Order: sequence, then structure tokens, then C-alpha cells
Amino acid sequence: MSDFKLNRFSQALKCQFLVSRKAWLRQLGIFTLVVFFANLFFTRVAGPSYDTMQQLYSGAELVRQYSHLVEQELFFSLMFFCFAQLYGASSLFNNMKDVRQRSSYLLWPVSHAEKYLVNLLHSIVLMAVLAIVAIVLADVLRVFVDMLTGRVVVWGFYRVTEPVTSQEYWQFGLAVVTWAVYFQSLFIVGGAFFRRYHFLLTSMAIIAATILIIIFLRQVGTIDLHLYDYVQIDTFTWNGKDYPVSKVVFNPSFYIVTVLGWIIIAFNYWLSYKLFCRMQVINHKWFNV
Repeated sequence: MSDFKLNRFSQALKCQFLVSRKAWLRQLGIFTLVVFFANLFFTRVAGPSYDTMQQLYSGAELVRQYSHLVEQELFFSLMFFCFAQLYGASSLFNNMKDVRQRSSYLLWPVSHAEKYLVNLLHSIVLMAVLAIVAIVLADVLRVFVDMLTGRVVVWGFYRVTEPVTSQEYWQFGLAVVTWAVYFQSLFIVGGAFFRRYHFLLTSMAIIAATILIIIFLRQVGTIDLHLYDYVQIDTFTWNGKDYPVSKVVFNPSFYIVTVLGWIIIAFNYWLSYKLFCRMQVINHKWFNV
């Protein structure tokens, strides 16, 4: 079955979700607890005690100081979201571990493209939704505990994207997103290539490849892509001395590298699809080829 039909794809997507909904709810519960306990750690263990803060500050200043503690959980939440995306990407074909699962899934009366997109949407989009919901629920639970213990109410979940969106130049945000999606595409390839321990083996392969690339670059010398420059646009005076005011100017090489990055990302997605099309009921013990 090689054709793609939207109606059949939507039915397959719904069926797959209903079959695995208990697993997704369990995953949501685990994610929420992990982020919740991390939030409690950052607001109650890692920083100064709240009693000390109450003795030193009051009113708006107390809220501002406590906000600094809440900000510490933002970085963890962002890193947790990235981890969830990489883990979900590596688990793209986690429902095809043994012979019985592979046989029933490959014999499913839908096309390869439909099966691949069903798994892709569940592993990437649904995993992202679960991570976001878990971050929100964990923050709600943390605020609820703060209210019960007499602390000020400071919400943090809506500020998780600030490290990316608060950049002065949108190009820096684009670079961060490109790198994140690039690594995600690598884990998607790893999830399609490795039959077992997808996340672990893919991580080990990426680390090994990174070490080899670093060794190679040390042999041939550093390659300067010259992605951007600092250009002085003004000066300001402080304590009788003049200091330059500069802005970042992005060179054409930045946009060329970014476009090449997205081409590699598209290639990785295509490669993972081709690996999926080659999967058989009986494969290698460790690899899906």
C-alpha cells in the first residue's frame, strides 16, 4: 500500500492515540512529578531561605527577590522540554520492539508514509504537548504549595521561552531553534536505525562523532565561518572616558549556514523514513536493517 489518503491517515492517527493513551497519561504524570520536584528544589533548597527573605524584604521587593528563585526553574524547564523532545524523537518506533509488535504494525492496512507520520506526530508533537502541559501543571502545583505555606504567589511557566524570545536579534533565536531541530533530527535517525536502547545508543553515537570531528578540526585547523561582525555605531562617555556602542551585523555566511542546516534536517527526516521503509519483521538484533 503506497498511496497516501488523508481520511485513512486521520483514522490511523486516532486509533494509535486511543491504543496508547494510558501510556501517554503515565508519561504525563512522570513528567509533571519530575518538573514539580525540581521546582521545589530550586525554590526551597538551592536558594536562600524564605524566612530570611521575609526579614530582609517586604512588599514588591519580596516578590522581586522571590522571582529570582522562580527564575532558576525556568532554565531547568527549558532543558527538560529539550530532553523530552530528544527522547521522543529517539522513541519514534518504540512500538516495534519485538517480533509481535513489528508484525502487527507492519501489517496494519495503511501506507508506509501514513505509519511514519503517525509515529512522527506522536513522538514529536504529542511529546511536546505533554512536556508543556507537565511544565504548566508542575508550576501550578508549586504555586499551590507556596500558597499553603504562606509564600508570595509568583508564576513562572509563561516565562520559560524568555531565554530564546528575549534575544535582541531574531537571528540568534533562529540559530538556537535550528540547532535544536538539527539534534532532534539526529535522534529521529537514531530511533529509526537502532532497534534497542534508542536514546542511549544515539547519544553515544553523537558524542563519538563529535569527538572525532573535534580531533579532525584540531588536525586541519579551526574553520572561521565569519557568521557575524560587531560594527560600532556610536560612543558614550562615562567617568570622562569614551566607550564604543556596537551592534551585531550578520554576514551572508550566517544565512547560508542556516539554510544548509535545514537542508540537513530535511535529509535526516527523509533518511529516517527510508530506514522505516526497509524494516522487516525479522531484523538484526541491534539495528533496524
